[in-house]
Amino acid sequence: MLTLTELCKAYGDKKVLTDFSACFGEGLHGISAPSGAGKTTLLRIIAGLETPDSGTVEGAGIISFSFQEARLLGWLSAEKNAALAEREKGLGAHFLSALGLGAELDTPARSLSGGMQRRVSLARALAAPFDTLLLDEPFSGLDAACAHIAMKTVKDADAGKCVLLVTHDKETLTQCDSVTEL
Repeated sequence: MLTLTELCKAYGDKKVLTDFSACFGEGLHGISAPSGAGKTTLLRIIAGLETPDSGTVEGAGIISFSFQEARLLGWLSAEKNAALAEREKGLGAHFLSALGLGAELDTPARSLSGGMQRRVSLARALAAPFDTLLLDEPFSGLDAACAHIAMKTVKDADAGKCVLLVTHDKETLTQCDSVTEL
């Protein structure tokens, strides 16, 4: 169980999180809020990439993270990018195929469209070992058909795990097990 207790974070005079508390168990949990309300900051705190001004994060375990930006190694193929942290051989390629990129396994990441790069980033996050999966706007830049496939792939992969999915998309939120507004 991922437990967040009274998290606070400010950047100068701008308060981003104020006494935010929540518990997340197994399943797909949507997080929604207006731009600038602290969604990405919350994920970065959970991942240990940001330090809260106060409050605690407990029970996150091993974390995998798909950032808003794809953060790929452009000279590596899609498959090699997806396999960088895979928990078992071939899992990156499996997720790439599930996400509709089976024909692009050998394509250098820098040659892929933005939407394809997002899917490679998602495949890498899904292939890595995790107890908690953090997804920051994972379907941005994807057309409706690709987003639908990506959501199905995430749901198929989240069995027994905690997945936090940050999005503005109301349709995506309806497919989550729970939704938390910041």
